[in-house]
Amino acid sequence: MYLILEVLMLILLGGLIAVFQNGLSEWTVLLKSLTSLVFVLAGACGYRKIKQNKKISRTMMIALLCSLAGDVFLALDKEEGILFIFGVASFALAHVMFSVAFCRISAVKKEDFVGVLLVFGGEMLILCLGKFDFQGLFPVLAGYAAVISFMVIKALSLWRCRRGRERAAYLIMAGGVLFLLSDILLLFWLFGIGTPKEIQSVNWILYYLAQGCLSAALSEKICSPYTEK
Repeated sequence: MYLILEVLMLILLGGLIAVFQNGLSEWTVLLKSLTSLVFVLAGACGYRKIKQNKKISRTMMIALLCSLAGDVFLALDKEEGILFIFGVASFALAHVMFSVAFCRISAVKKEDFVGVLLVFGGEMLILCLGKFDFQGLFPVLAGYAAVISFMVIKALSLWRCRRGRERAAYLIMAGGVLFLLSDILLLFWLFGIGTPKEIQSVNWILYYLAQGCLSAALSEKICSPYTEK
């Protein structure tokens, strides 16, 4: 069932991109919300299917629901106002919950913090050197960058404890990296100066592939303990 939902998500994504490119804003809000709802339903299938994952998958389900809320807020927002702040807060909470789930799979180690500093440093270089109009939201974006940096590194840390859980680990690792890339493109779309319209469509492709990977991982055995390598 979750595979059917993942395919449905991609079909809806194609429709979302089509209506967006044609300037149909009302349909864009509707299709974006529906597309996000489908990855939540796909995750719910895995949550019900794999009993051993409950503690981890419950946390990831909360993250998926927060992502859905963030998508709705950002879809409804028109001027980077209060709905935008709610959207960023929802996604920040989603990343926190994903991070909590990944920390339950792979314990935090010193090298994780080195990785976080490297990723966060790269994001800050983009923020500082790119041509953006932040509209006074730079502190919010910097804080968000710190949160997603930790989430991505914890997703990648599953590499060292993947044995016996390779499929779930690779799905989560791919989801984390794709999420980061999609957020970088979203930054250019929302705040970049002279950003082409196609950037938003590419952002959506990366984002929904990320959520597809993360929700699909719930249908695999991802419960602790992993065997660290």
